[in-house]
Amino acid sequence: MTLTRAEGARKALHIGMGAFALLLTSISWGMALAAAGFACLFNVFVLPRVTPYFLRKEEGEKGFSLGIALYPLVVLVLLLLFRRNLPVAAAGWGYLAFGDGFAAICGMTIGGPKLPWNSQKSFSGFFGYLFFGFLGASFLYGFLSSPSRIPFFSELICLFAGALAGAAIESLPSELDDNVLPPLVAAAVLACLLETRGGWADVFGPGALGGFLTALAVNVVVSGIALSFRLVKPSGALAGALLGTVILAFGTAPLYLLLWVFFGVGTLATRFRKGRKEAMGKAEEGGGRRGAENVLANVSVAAFCALVAGLGPNGDVFRLAAAAALATALMDTVGTEIGQSIASPTVLLPDFRRVPPGTDGAVSVAGTLAGFAAATLLAAAGVATLLLTVRGATAVVLAAGAGTVLESLLGRDGAPWRLSNGHVLNFLNTLAGAAAAPAFLMAAGALS
Repeated sequence: MTLTRAEGARKALHIGMGAFALLLTSISWGMALAAAGFACLFNVFVLPRVTPYFLRKEEGEKGFSLGIALYPLVVLVLLLLFRRNLPVAAAGWGYLAFGDGFAAICGMTIGGPKLPWNSQKSFSGFFGYLFFGFLGASFLYGFLSSPSRIPFFSELICLFAGALAGAAIESLPSELDDNVLPPLVAAAVLACLLETRGGWADVFGPGALGGFLTALAVNVVVSGIALSFRLVKPSGALAGALLGTVILAFGTAPLYLLLWVFFGVGTLATRFRKGRKEAMGKAEEGGGRRGAENVLANVSVAAFCALVAGLGPNGDVFRLAAAAALATALMDTVGTEIGQSIASPTVLLPDFRRVPPGTDGAVSVAGTLAGFAAATLLAAAGVATLLLTVRGATAVVLAAGAGTVLESLLGRDGAPWRLSNGHVLNFLNTLAGAAAAPAFLMAAGALS
């Protein structure tokens, strides 16, 4: 896509809407929420008709633009999620307006080499999101915090990390509109890291440094063993060593044990009746050896939660979230592998329409039962090591089920919203599981 005059006007509108975040200092939260809701309705029913100039050709034929409709909806979600921390909501708006807007402009005007993991996106767009998203979010965050000061250096580090997370999510090969996930993940990363600043000084103490080096040594050894037994690819060994080091160093040994429950049980499930899966064309490539993309998709959420748990004041909550992310990844892996290995009724959600085994997004009785059993096993290991309470373990299993159902819905074959990239689905799966477990405990009154 080239930057035509119409596309330039569209991006200018996209970026310019970020200026409305400045009004959050002078209007109430309720008024801001009402304005965002009105903008949602306006962008769906009015804007495409009165200003068709902003619509792309295919959108003009439909009289509707999904991206334009989603923009204020994401702002609405940011206001709801960060009601008690409006500077973070404003920063999320900045990632949306400036990060996404300038990523497209840089990609269309500068061009250049494409990203190795997504041939539809370029390095110029990636760094455009990173640079301008960081600047825009930093300005809005600082203005909402106090119009008379700029963010502290520690806050700038968190804001940059949020921009990096948003740029990474925006660069993934996915059918999801770029207005949705990148700003929400970026704002969540920012909010979590801001809570950890009190623990940063401890990381550089001699005791913490020694523990980190020990964790690194352990993971180098175990990743080397896994590589020698051809259980993982070299890239998977490297990614596993890095994320495993974070989980062991910051999430404690019991959480690290759950990582190996996930890896061990998942590997066995992958190799179970491999011949049948190969005949169906559904077997994992490379003999089931996981690469960096598999590790990042399944473990990055758990590793981030472990990092926040080790540095922040709410360690138990984030260790619960990390356990839920691993349980969700395990339930999905085992459910898929066993479901493809054993003949069992297979259906699509939510209408339970019968489909052949191996259909994208389908679930089977055998796979679902095996997945729940695997998630329960991981949660039981958490209870045995005192990482989880019985209530926490129950929430972990329920969260794994919720995340897996979401993945089945998003990956449903033939659905207009279908996501085809399995790694993106796995990431969303674990993200949903991590968020759901604390929410379930809070709803049950077991988490204040």
